[in-house]
Amino acid sequence: MNENGNNAILPEHCTGFLFCRRVPFAKVLLGVIEGGTLNPPFQMLRPKRHRTTKTDGHARSSKKGSQVRSSKKDGRASTTKKDGPVNDLLPELISEILSRLPIELILRCRSVCKTWNSVIQSPLFINLQARKSHNQPSRVILKPIFGGVTATTMHSLFLLDTEERKSRRIHDKSWRFSGLQIMSSCNGLLCITSDSELGPVYISNPITREFVILPSPETGFSLLRHQVGLGFDSSNGKYIVVRAYTDKSKSQVNKFEAIMLGENSWRSLTVPDIIAECTINGSVFWNGALHWKIKKKPGRECMLSFDVSSGKFAVTRFPVSADVPDDFEMVELDGHLSLVQVYDTQMKIWRVTGEKIEGLSVCYEDMYCMNVRWNSSFNCEIIRGYIDEGYLLQVNTHRGPGGAWRRYLTQYFPKMEQFLSLIIPSIPICFKTISFRPTLISPMQLHFVPHG
Repeated sequence: MNENGNNAILPEHCTGFLFCRRVPFAKVLLGVIEGGTLNPPFQMLRPKRHRTTKTDGHARSSKKGSQVRSSKKDGRASTTKKDGPVNDLLPELISEILSRLPIELILRCRSVCKTWNSVIQSPLFINLQARKSHNQPSRVILKPIFGGVTATTMHSLFLLDTEERKSRRIHDKSWRFSGLQIMSSCNGLLCITSDSELGPVYISNPITREFVILPSPETGFSLLRHQVGLGFDSSNGKYIVVRAYTDKSKSQVNKFEAIMLGENSWRSLTVPDIIAECTINGSVFWNGALHWKIKKKPGRECMLSFDVSSGKFAVTRFPVSADVPDDFEMVELDGHLSLVQVYDTQMKIWRVTGEKIEGLSVCYEDMYCMNVRWNSSFNCEIIRGYIDEGYLLQVNTHRGPGGAWRRYLTQYFPKMEQFLSLIIPSIPICFKTISFRPTLISPMQLHFVPHG
């Protein structure tokens, strides 16, 4: 439909484009038209060209086809030109259409024709698709752990399509991620490392199967814990990795260090004095800053934030009135940084508000009765928001002393007080999940940049 409510009629030379290689672009293109993104919708189309051939020195117009051939006769040069409806669209419109597709279809579109392959590999398209991914529901990526690691899965990650209940196994024998953890995700890049050693730290894009290994410093002490976060500085387009590690002998946060992709060494960060005797857990990148949960002993838990643009830290203390418990998880839900506690039969959610890290506040948002009694051997973690005001949960079960952990995915709809098991074939029995937005951003191009 156009802006006047009439059916939009596609130009004659575009119909072949819509069904090229059986890729369903009619729905996508009509979505662009109906959404009013292009007004008028086909102003970016190149005008239809009439081809001419010369015969006995006279020009003759031809409206036929996708090929024009003329042979070399009487000393005249021959030309062969191929054209088609795909090339009747400007690259800007092709990019606009393709960037709206799921990553699986974008990868397939690279083989449709040279034009699309060139568009998809261009930096402009890669950046456009990364921006648009934030307007789409996040995906889930899964890494096998414990009993889920087998000879088949040890070099694999799994990209889930929870709506279609399908998984895409991403396998690469060059990956050495076994025994490591996915610590954080940002713009389609994963930060993968050990929670007890400083190195190696991998920055990987599982979609392109590229990864880089960050420099590993020499240390003479063992670690109690190692937490690493990955963030994006929109002011300069660079990615920064920040880590906190704890000396096992002191049981306190020893040091914060940072490195930008493209740099050769880590640099120390100056943190607030309150951090000296705190334990630190987790890392979530939200609103231009990395956020960790910290706890001072004795004392209540609070939140540490690091602005990746200014390089400054700030501490957010939770007011007593907010009644934030000690055992909460930090997760991004529907674009908001949230604190979630699942205890006994209840799930409570607090929302973090504010634009600058110096002025963040926490307010109580909601409580749901889950009608399930959770405990240390049967518990759940919230992964992300789901359709129809629901949540995607990872349910963890452990059977008896020495028994193996098993993990399941479940949808929870609090308003209906219902759970719906999410059965996805071919995924391992034990795994770690993380919310993920697939992109084509290359960690190798970000890390191995020319210095001028």
